Amino acid sequence: MSRSSRASLLAGLLLSSPVMPAVAAAAQAPTTPTVSVSDPWVRLPPPAANVAAGYVQLHNGGAEDRLLSAASPAFAEVQIHAMRMDGDVMRMQALPDGLALPERQSVALQPGGYHLMLLKPRRPLSAGQAVRVTLQFARSAPQGVDFSVRDGLVPHGAAK
Repeated sequence: MSRSSRASLLAGLLLSSPVMPAVAAAAQAPTTPTVSVSDPWVRLPPPAANVAAGYVQLHNGGAEDRLLSAASPAFAEVQIHAMRMDGDVMRMQALPDGLALPERQSVALQPGGYHLMLLKPRRPLSAGQAVRVTLQFARSAPQGVDFSVRDGLVPHGAAK
């Protein structure tokens, strides 16, 4: 086999290798945040509650993006949810494909709408506590965000 034939064969093997998609994905991994956050907070749940709700304003300063998932060491699971009306009944609906963040627009995760459903707290929450949640986006770099735990009676946008 000639030297050029061996080089072509080796190049073909490398390009068809399962390693190449990982290398290509790593080259496209987001490195800078284009989504900024403001007013992150968690509503203080009743004692012994197994869920809490997280709210935040997401400001997309770049191309169309998507909030894909969220995770927190303070909870067993974090899901992205929406509230929807079913007749006269308000229902929660998980968004397994995440939440669209249109180009250069803001999306509010707020009571009565989109929110993070924080499931099975590892310890009871208390007002004033900070809860770290990592937000994973399709394009923007992942962000660790400290959500302040607030009494549910605190109006939206009020001091933390």
